[in-house]
Amino acid sequence: MVNKEVINIGFPKAGPYSIAIKAGSLIFISGQVPNPDDKNIKNQTLSVFGKIKAILEAAGANVSNIVKVSVFLKSISDFTEMNKAYKEFFKQNGVIEKYPARSTVQAVSPMPGALVEIDAIAVT
Repeated sequence: MVNKEVINIGFPKAGPYSIAIKAGSLIFISGQVPNPDDKNIKNQTLSVFGKIKAILEAAGANVSNIVKVSVFLKSISDFTEMNKAYKEFFKQNGVIEKYPARSTVQAVSPMPGALVEIDAIAVT
């Protein structure tokens, strides 16, 4: 049986799930959403990645440990601006060429005002 550790740094959650789980050397981060008051996709994307970074640090990891990201966009027309913010975030955190694997899809967010939701998997 794999030992599972719940990583909780006080972020509010909308249901019966863990913000993140560390199982062995893997860290699974649930979908994170931004402050919906900011209607700018770049700001929302950077905000979400800031949350993911904080979760990773609480789990004893960092941004370079991310191996897979799933991005859910309210509107696929935001893809280019999200992509710029994505690249900026990883560059600021020392990831230049070895970006994580990624899927990006258009989806309806359960949080009104959220333009993006992102989940991640990391390996320590």
